[in-house]
This record gives sequence, structure tokens and C-alpha cells, in this order.
Amino acid sequence: MQIFSAAQFWGQSQLRQDPQDPKTAAKDAGGSSVATDAQGQKNTAKDGAKNGAQDATTTQNAAARKTIRGAADVFAKYDLTKITPTQIDALTADLKAARFDDLGFVMSLERQGAAYHAEMEASGSVYGIGDQDFDADAPVDLIAKTRSELALAQRYGQDTERLSTQLFKLEEAQMSRASAAPAPSSAPQLAETLVLFQAQRLWVE
Repeated sequence: MQIFSAAQFWGQSQLRQDPQDPKTAAKDAGGSSVATDAQGQKNTAKDGAKNGAQDATTTQNAAARKTIRGAADVFAKYDLTKITPTQIDALTADLKAARFDDLGFVMSLERQGAAYHAEMEASGSVYGIGDQDFDADAPVDLIAKTRSELALAQRYGQDTERLSTQLFKLEEAQMSRASAAPAPSSAPQLAETLVLFQAQRLWVE
């Protein structure tokens, strides 16, 4: 019977675990390969989902931009950076009359209007709910207000999709208003130039 010393026993156990051993090396290589492939597939799926979401957002934004620009003549009458709750009611009424094809946008606007506020205050008056400082004729920056609400939602980890979409549409509406504004007429300036020219000509003669 062969008796192994502690040193011999340790040496043989090390040989069995030696990564240079062909069987062990093959086993380790196979495990590493499987793990690497799984991680690669996971990253590919994650990148694909991310790219898909970005493509969907881009498509939605393009459609929203087209819808907003289609009502440029309506938005041209209202400055969304200084609009009163009463004017918001008028804007939503104009959009409905023009058959504006974005009900969600209109409903979000209505919640900023004087009529909606009055309705909410009346329904809550029994419980002492009401904003005594509310002024239906005080202008507000609707874009800055929405941007602030979005930042607050992001800070507290709330859903931001609705606010992000609304902010995008408000900014598009404001830009469409600027592009729809008529160019200043040059007729007065031209008439003044002609008068000066005629006067100079008479003086020379």
C-alpha cells in the first residue's frame, strides 16, 4: 500500500486543477465561451430594444410635428410663453373648430385653462379646496411651466412620457407660430425712400 505524504497529496491535487491540463483547459474554455456568448446576446438584445425605442420616438415626433405645423395659422394668434388661462380656453376652442387631430394635446391644454380651473374649484369648494390667488387674466409661460413639471417628474422617478411629448408639441407650436407670422411689409420704407428721392431731384433742378 502506497502512502502519500502531505506534500505529494497537495502536488497531485494541484495537477488535477492545473489550467494547463487539456481536459480542464477545454472545460474552462467552454464555460467561458458560453458565458461570453450569453452576455453578447443580452447586450445585442438590449441595444436592439434601445434602437427600436429611439426609432419609435423619432417617428412619433415627426408625426406630431406634421400635425402641429398643420395648425400653424391657429397657433399664430397665441404666444405660449405669455398666455393667460382665458386665452388658453380660446386656443383650445379654435383648435377644436379647426378639427385639430390631436385630442390628447388639446385635453392637456384645457387643464391649464380658466374654465377647467373654475370647474375644479367649484367641485372642491365644499371641502375648502380652491386657489384664491388664481387669475384668469394673468399671463403664464406654458412652455417653461411644462419644462419645470418634467424636471420635477424626472427627479422623483415618475413617468415622464406624457410631459415630454406635451413639451415637444408646445415647442413645435411656438416655432410654427414664429414661422407663420407675416413678414414685415417694406412698403412704408419704400414710399419714404421715393419721397426723399423726389425731393432731392427737385432741389437739384
